[in-house]
Amino acid sequence: MQKYRIRPLRLEKGWSQEQLATIAGLSTRTVQRIENGEQASLETLTAIAAALGVQVSDLNAQPQQAMEEETPDEQRIRRQVAAEGKLLSMAVRFAVIGVMLFAINWFTHPQYLWSLWAIGGMSLALVMRAVRTLLLRNVFSRWQEQRLAHKLRRLP
Repeated sequence: MQKYRIRPLRLEKGWSQEQLATIAGLSTRTVQRIENGEQASLETLTAIAAALGVQVSDLNAQPQQAMEEETPDEQRIRRQVAAEGKLLSMAVRFAVIGVMLFAINWFTHPQYLWSLWAIGGMSLALVMRAVRTLLLRNVFSRWQEQRLAHKLRRLP
């Protein structure tokens, strides 16, 4: 399986696969296959390199580039963005389920609003997730790191 640096260069320019294919005069499927690791002909690589404004040799991924590791800051930022995405997903689900429960309650038994108990419980879970995600971020992991460093300093 051949690795090319087409995807990072394409994303650097903010292009979709369709845009790159159109500019290079190739089919979208060809660009997809090459980005997924299939072998490409020299003509195809030349067309893509010309479209991206680089040399054909720049498209070949170097082993260290393919296995490039992220810095701890990049990893932390990725984890934070993923956690914020989960929070947003949870908030959307909460809103949809809460509206549905309230509507069911309103149309079936409006004298007693039992749905408010369920909405309150879901709100509590959402608030706890928001506090952990937005306010406490890395409090516990930082504490663990400090505690570990303290313990390691005390070793003979």
